[in-house]
Amino acid sequence: MVVLIDNEIAKKVLDRRETIDSIETAFRQLGGGNATFLSRTDIVSPTTMGDYFAWGSMVGATINPPRLALRFKSDVIKYVDKGGYFAEEKFNESPGKFMGVILLFDTRNGELLSIMNDGVIQHERVGATAAVACKHLSNEDSNILGIIGSGGMAQSYAMNISEVREIEEIKVYSPTEKNRKIFAEKMSDELNIEVNTMESPEGVARGSDIVATCTASQTPVFSQEWIEPGMTIIDVRSTEIDNGTIENVDRVFSTTNKNHKAEIIGGGKIDKYQSKRGKRGFVETGYPTLSEIICEKEIGRKGKNESVYYHNRSAGIQFAAVGGLVYERAKEQELGEEIPSKWFQQSIRN
Repeated sequence: MVVLIDNEIAKKVLDRRETIDSIETAFRQLGGGNATFLSRTDIVSPTTMGDYFAWGSMVGATINPPRLALRFKSDVIKYVDKGGYFAEEKFNESPGKFMGVILLFDTRNGELLSIMNDGVIQHERVGATAAVACKHLSNEDSNILGIIGSGGMAQSYAMNISEVREIEEIKVYSPTEKNRKIFAEKMSDELNIEVNTMESPEGVARGSDIVATCTASQTPVFSQEWIEPGMTIIDVRSTEIDNGTIENVDRVFSTTNKNHKAEIIGGGKIDKYQSKRGKRGFVETGYPTLSEIICEKEIGRKGKNESVYYHNRSAGIQFAAVGGLVYERAKEQELGEEIPSKWFQQSIRN
């Protein structure tokens, strides 16, 4: 039977500590040759409802548990001038609706195990990866977390990073005062931590041990001028960090060196698409990766005063890890709707 799992079930069954452990285990397997994934790939088409239609896919597999996950999403993308920076807005069919689906397979027999919404899993796999990176790269006494952004990803970073470091204060900035106040109230209640709103991104960065950029901005929100000794900087997307930061921090690390790939109808428009999304993400890099940091401790931070930038690129094994965990916990608790496997099988050889 195939189990249908929605965001409410995923939220109910996920334990944050388990999620972080599942991500670390998956990348440890990757370092040992027991997991693999393909580069994130987009198919892009013109649309009358926005700047682009984009179908994005990620796929990855682990040996233990024997799972493969394919995550795809279908978005109409618009780039909106927010007054000083460009933000990416997206929808499926109409504003406020989104489509992201995870197909989870058993690699022992090829069976489709589950079809899942990706919303909760998407936030948690990115936040958990940030937490694993902070566990291995930030100074152990890091206790002030600065966050630029106040949406779902910012909340995920706050909660996950607080699992691996004894955070005593969170500072937050987002352009909309109401949103940062809502974030502060919610995270203060959730984590029992002092959360202070700031009037600028610089106010967040100054004096913070860890700075996380969690925005939809297509232009930098973190400046090289704010780098401090011992600071750990971690992003959600490469466009949030200016070139000077990469050039001036002591060390740069990445989830993976594999680059984002895109094919677009109307080949002459690929440069525009890449520039909107940040050309840096489409370039293969040569930084030490998360699996290397986990498996070879000497690759990580060399000293307490080193400044570190971690580029939190995507990897399909994150969905195999977290999606697999959600499936197992949902099955244990008898949650989700079951539909026949035969609906997805056929007698004609493919």
